Amino acid sequence: MSEFDVPLFHFSRGEFVEADYQDPLLEDYRNNPLLEALPPIWDDKTVVNKLASKPIFHASERDLPVHLRLHCVQRISRDFFWPLSRHLELQQSISRLIRDGYVGRNPLTPNYAFRARRDAYDLIMKGNTSGYPVNTPTSAGFALVGISGIGKSSSLLRILQMYPQVILHRKYKGQDMPAPYQIVWLKMDCPHDGSIRGLCLNFLLAVDSLVGTRYYKKNATKNPDELLPLMAQAAAVHCLGVLIIDEIQNLQEAKDDRAAQMLNFFVQLVNTIGLPVVLVGTYKALPALNGEFRNARRNSGQGDATWHHFKKDEEWTWLLQGLWKYQWTDQKVVLDQQFIDVMYDESQGISDIAIKLFMLTQWRALDKEISHITPELIRSVARDRFTLIRPALEALRSGKKKQIQKFADIYDSVSIDDYLDRIEAEQRQAERLEVIRSELGYDVTEQTTNEISAWLVDAGIELAAALQSANEVVKTHLHELDTIDLHKEALKYALQQQSTAVNKLPSKQGKGKSKVMPTEPNDLRLIVTQGKKKKLSAYDSLQTAGYIKDPLEFIG
Repeated sequence: MSEFDVPLFHFSRGEFVEADYQDPLLEDYRNNPLLEALPPIWDDKTVVNKLASKPIFHASERDLPVHLRLHCVQRISRDFFWPLSRHLELQQSISRLIRDGYVGRNPLTPNYAFRARRDAYDLIMKGNTSGYPVNTPTSAGFALVGISGIGKSSSLLRILQMYPQVILHRKYKGQDMPAPYQIVWLKMDCPHDGSIRGLCLNFLLAVDSLVGTRYYKKNATKNPDELLPLMAQAAAVHCLGVLIIDEIQNLQEAKDDRAAQMLNFFVQLVNTIGLPVVLVGTYKALPALNGEFRNARRNSGQGDATWHHFKKDEEWTWLLQGLWKYQWTDQKVVLDQQFIDVMYDESQGISDIAIKLFMLTQWRALDKEISHITPELIRSVARDRFTLIRPALEALRSGKKKQIQKFADIYDSVSIDDYLDRIEAEQRQAERLEVIRSELGYDVTEQTTNEISAWLVDAGIELAAALQSANEVVKTHLHELDTIDLHKEALKYALQQQSTAVNKLPSKQGKGKSKVMPTEPNDLRLIVTQGKKKKLSAYDSLQTAGYIKDPLEFIG
């Protein structure tokens, strides 16, 4: 058995799902098991709800001892993710890229596995791209370049995790699959020294961990010229959908012409096995990305993604609105324009810095027994804790090109094409932000209402009643949203409304028909009726009978 023949279920750390073939709804995606095994193509509303991540938060936690609340604040960096328009655009690019790359790689093609092994090796070694059994690739990939700390890597990983990383194929329409394992995506960092050998070994080790192969052990001593073809073979045999190389600015550290050699190899991966490649890095990577790979990307139709620091606009306010709920200080403060201004001034629109600043300010307030955060406290924390990055922030704050150029990770030297792309992106941003707001709510009140109504539906309340109950409870307790258990109040209100509606039903006794009373002991009507005799409300009666669970069970 060769190193490319993998025994089923021989996994070390990789997680996989069984292939569940579904109609992809597009003709060019049909009859290809690699495409039919992917999740459906999501619309923006679905993506918003899949990406959003809200930390655990209960208003009652403000009564906990300080040493416990300090840990609660840590949840923000671990669990908070607020969808923005750029995330929807990136998800769309990844979705198109993976699928377009698979169009030309159907494992049911005659001799696919054999030719994938042989041709990927020969083509890399000989440089001959004719005769390979894939269509001319249309999705070469793209580069995601942006300011350091803007969330490129974390956002990309969250989007990739919406897809299964490994899919196990057994039979497709009664036919044995020649390639049992499909690796949908693989994300790895470019080595710190920019070495090709390090990149290839990291790749082989990652594949081993996913599908139980032994590429690394068998080839660890080989030189880069031998490792590159093996990397191409492994990608072809295991049907890799997209390869993401992060920290690509490390190529600047590569010796001799290794940077150009590695970028040319990525082009070969695209041209030979049709594998899309996404390169991620800071602006420092831009010089390395010029040349052949840039030309390949220009022809791909996807377009590069350039993530600048945020402007002080609706998108920035939306991010802060999502963040502002999570306050564990004694008192909660309302997000107003003064807070919006000071958060922007001290972070310069870099989301990672803003989130850290919000956390650090709460920690200081708790530690110093300050009841709530203030603009002055935010500035004080930024002054004390951001000493290392202050020169870069000052450069951004100045707006002067010469000062910004000193910091390669935050400097963007755009071309005319990039500038036009940016204008188009800003027009799309407004449209996507509208979709995001409609899903998550325009403000904290609406977000709370949506969250409670969804929770009520999960608890078994009809949608119309859930919406009415959530709106009524939020309206009644508008100035104390974080001080009472809104879920319990909303559920109580919904059940009371249902009980009232039942009592208002017209009686048929006057028409000569006797009223039929429930006799089954588990009948909810009987439980409520018996509860009334004990002067219990419908809610308390059902709760006593065990039909109403503790609302905290539904809060996650």
